[in-house]
Amino acid sequence: MKKIGMYFLSVGFILISLFAYRIAFLLTYADRASVGTNDVIPILLTCIRFDLSTSAYILIPFIVLLFIPYFSWKDTYTNTLFLCNLCWLILVDIYLFVDLLYYPFASRHLSFELFTSTRDIQSIIKIGFLEYAPQVLFLFLFLAGLRPVFLLLSRKILKKLSSTTHPFRKKLLDESAAVLTVITLSIAMARGGFQMKPITLSDSAKFNSPFLQHLILNGIYTTLRTLYRYRMNDEMKGWEKRYCSHEEASKNGQAMIVSSEKEEIPDQMYPLYRHFRYRSHEFRPLNVVIFVMESWSSKFVGAMGGEEDATPFFSRLATKGILLKDFFANGQRSIQSISAITTSIPPCGGMVLSQSSALSQMPVKFLPTILREKSYKTFFIHGAKRGSMGIKGLVTQTGIDTYISKEDIAKDGGRDDGIWGIYDEDTFLYADRLFERQNGPFFTIIFSLSSHAPYKLPSERFIYYTPEVPYYKFLNVLRYSDYSLSRFFEEAAKKEYFKNTLFIIVGDHTEGKSTGNDLYEKFSVPCLLYSPRHLTPLVVTKTTTQVDLVPTILDILKSSDPFASFGQSAFSRKSGFGLLAYDTLDVFVRDGWMFLVLGDQVMRMDHHLKDQKEVLFEEEEKISQLIKEEMFYVQLFHDIIMTNTFYARRPS
Repeated sequence: MKKIGMYFLSVGFILISLFAYRIAFLLTYADRASVGTNDVIPILLTCIRFDLSTSAYILIPFIVLLFIPYFSWKDTYTNTLFLCNLCWLILVDIYLFVDLLYYPFASRHLSFELFTSTRDIQSIIKIGFLEYAPQVLFLFLFLAGLRPVFLLLSRKILKKLSSTTHPFRKKLLDESAAVLTVITLSIAMARGGFQMKPITLSDSAKFNSPFLQHLILNGIYTTLRTLYRYRMNDEMKGWEKRYCSHEEASKNGQAMIVSSEKEEIPDQMYPLYRHFRYRSHEFRPLNVVIFVMESWSSKFVGAMGGEEDATPFFSRLATKGILLKDFFANGQRSIQSISAITTSIPPCGGMVLSQSSALSQMPVKFLPTILREKSYKTFFIHGAKRGSMGIKGLVTQTGIDTYISKEDIAKDGGRDDGIWGIYDEDTFLYADRLFERQNGPFFTIIFSLSSHAPYKLPSERFIYYTPEVPYYKFLNVLRYSDYSLSRFFEEAAKKEYFKNTLFIIVGDHTEGKSTGNDLYEKFSVPCLLYSPRHLTPLVVTKTTTQVDLVPTILDILKSSDPFASFGQSAFSRKSGFGLLAYDTLDVFVRDGWMFLVLGDQVMRMDHHLKDQKEVLFEEEEKISQLIKEEMFYVQLFHDIIMTNTFYARRPS
């Protein structure tokens, strides 16, 4: 049982260190935000949860070594282990110290830097001693005071441990009880408590302030999370490899994206941070409603040239709006697509808000926040239960105020499908009633549900396709979700808000089984911009993706507010393109070409507008140019994320 005491002693050492780190962080950067009185206790409790989680992960090596059978019963082994653990904890404190000094340079905690700066360790140490001598001295004094206390308490526990002998059976029972206790506590701590879902980065963002999020987090936690994703999901793996110089990437990548005739860049340090050249009085406060349609694939949408039109209402509506004909999803999962739509950052390399340690710390005003500051009310409506699919955390971080879920819609009569949540028709009509009650402009994302497997229908009257038709179950729910849209627009057209609303209907990703291995079918989704009083019907044939929606919306609203985006307005004269996430690979799409890329290797080339033989023999020069453009864009993407220069930060 004495080993449990040593475990608590180590946890205490880390908690004291994290407390001291947070006090130093607050005193050093306190002018960056104000904390409301009502937020103090919730912030403190959230800090404790993250600190306990951090402690659990830090002590994993110690726990494993502490309970190795036979060896851990020997005094010499235990004494050596405790001394090694002290050295390990001192290294943790040094890392926290480095994180504290690093923060003002990037406005975020350390994350991937541990894996990309190994060659610069010697230079970093020199800079630390030369530029931060007083801070380094303070660190040594802190460690000098904490070390003897730890050793004194350790000796007392070790003395009791070594002075007591027990029979083998008693010792084995004590060891088993200690192992069970420590593992149980460690799991609870790592999860941030005993709640159903473990603590995640999104829990640090619930106070709607980047600074408060950074105050709650620490460099150990963000680095360990990045390490996990780096090993499990290849987040930022290989990003340290350069495809071209920083200057080339910035100049050429910026030229691909930014329209100099319509947009202005105030600071070249932030190559994608810009604003449209509209005047403030030109802004038109249209409501913005984005329908994100689950698994809508162009392959089954007639307006997009689909082989089967399972969305007849959408196809009719498309003739009255602006149809983006060559439109692609930036990812293959809903969370990736919603992140791309709201952040205007492609999800390649794990760049999903609420899942990426680097991205979640960026001091960015995303579209909902930009509009909220213009007195818009902001909503996210999803018929699934609250917190499903990790959406709630992402929604919070984008700056959306109100999250409406299954629980809310069910109270208003929404019918539950018994598996995922509320049927689309009921969810969409709930949204219509909500919009009718609004007195000012609003921004809303409505995420559909019914076209998700296992493809439940509210009644047999919606069965249109029979079993002899391939993918008939999916096609039936696709047609039902299209019907649900028709019901919404039927009701909305009668309401006052309808006249001043920009509606966007966009697929989140394609239905995987039906698209096979065809790159175009795997990523092509429908997208329609519809506002009868404000938009003239048009078919846009340039390549566009979900990250283009933010600048497109701001362009339609004639907004002069600054924003950052890896995309461009659909109305820009520049040729369109996109970077799509395909598992651990990237797909670069431009001018009908689709390149499947791994690092700097093109694994596959497709052209969805031309015959493959014609492509291979006649366009070698074009292919070479497109590969260069892909290289410029990817390098710019890497550079901006790694240096945190996506959105201009407020000066320290």
